[in-house]
Amino acid sequence: MDIQILGKALDLRTDTPVVYAQMSIPDYLELVGEPFNLFDIQRRREKHKAYGRMKGDIIQGALLPAITLAVKPELVAELIPHYQSEDTSELSQRLAVAGNVNILDGLQRTYILKDLSKDNVFKEGQKVLVEFWLEAKYKHLIYRIIVLNAGQKPMSMRHQIEVLFSVFKTTLEAEIPGLELLTEREAARRTRPRKYPLDRVVTAYQSFLTGSPEIQKENVVAQQLMEADILSESEDNLSAKFDEFKGTLLKYARMDDAVCRVYDGTNADLPTGANWFGSENVMNSFFAAVADFGSTEDRIQRIDAAIEKLIETLNASQPGSDLLGLASLNRIIQGFPTRKVNVGFATRKLITSSFKEFFRDEGERPLGEYWAAEAE
Repeated sequence: MDIQILGKALDLRTDTPVVYAQMSIPDYLELVGEPFNLFDIQRRREKHKAYGRMKGDIIQGALLPAITLAVKPELVAELIPHYQSEDTSELSQRLAVAGNVNILDGLQRTYILKDLSKDNVFKEGQKVLVEFWLEAKYKHLIYRIIVLNAGQKPMSMRHQIEVLFSVFKTTLEAEIPGLELLTEREAARRTRPRKYPLDRVVTAYQSFLTGSPEIQKENVVAQQLMEADILSESEDNLSAKFDEFKGTLLKYARMDDAVCRVYDGTNADLPTGANWFGSENVMNSFFAAVADFGSTEDRIQRIDAAIEKLIETLNASQPGSDLLGLASLNRIIQGFPTRKVNVGFATRKLITSSFKEFFRDEGERPLGEYWAAEAE
C-alpha cells in the first residue's frame, strides 16, 4: 500500500494535526478495509441521482473531493512524532495500515468506489485524495463532527451523533467495565447487562442532549429549533455533556446489572431485565429524564441518591420478584386507547415522567408506584 503525502496542516481551532495525501483507489479500499461500513453505521447506503452521475464521472477518471478519515484515537500518540518529522516516509508507512481509520466524511463515495472496483474500471494512475485527522481528544472530534460538519452540508443530528459514537466505540468500552456496544452487523441478541446495540446508545445520547425521549419530533420546526440549540453549544459545553453522558451511562450499566439479576426470566409473567431495560423506549426515557430533571446541582444529587437506592433495593430482592412493578406497567400500556394515541409515544412519556418523579423523591418510593400515578 502506497500513500503519497502531499502536505501537512494544523487546525488552529482545535490544534489537530491534519495530513493531506493521495493514493490509488485499490490502496484506499484496502486501507479502510472490508468492513468499512461497520464503524460508519450512521448512514445506510443512499440512493440519489447524483450518485449515479458520480459513478459515471469516476469511470471517466474524475478526481473526487477529498475523503476525510480519522485515525483511531488510541493510535494517534504514536503518530505525532512522525507527523512532526520532516521525513514523511515513516508517517506514510504508519498511516498505511488497514483498519486503523474511521470514515468521517465519504462513506457514500466509498460505497461507489467499492462497487466499481469489482469491474476493474479505474484508469491507470487514477487517485483518490484523503485527509487524515490525527485527533485523540474526543472534545475536538465532537466539535468537528457535530458543529463543523453541520455547517458544511445537510446532515441529520442522528447522523452526526452516530459518526461520533463509531469513532469512540472503543474508548467507551475501555472506560466502562464490561460495556459491549454491538454494531448492526453483529446483530447479537442482548443476553446480559452492559451489552447494548450501538445505535441504541446513540439514540440515548440524543435523548440526553435534547432532554426528550422523542428523537424525531413530528413537528419539523420544533425538531429544527431543538437541534439548533445543540449546534449553538460551545466546544467546552459539548465536551462536558459528553462526559456527563458517559457518567450517566456508567450509572445505567450498574442499574442494568441489578435489574437483570432480579428479572432473570424465572418468572414467566414478567419481561426479562435484558429485554426491558435494554429497550429503546426505556433507555431513551431514562436518559431524557436525567437530562431534563438534572438542571441544578441539587437535582443531580437527587438523581444520584435515587439511583443508589434503586440499586440497593434491587440487590436485596430475590430473582423473579417484581420490585419495579413491570406487570403493572405492562397492563397500563395494554390499556392505552390505540385508536387515539401513539402507544410508543405514550409509553415513553409515561416512563420519562415516572423516572423524573422518582428522582424528585430521591428514590424514597419504589419506582413501580409511579406508573399508575403518571399514566394519563
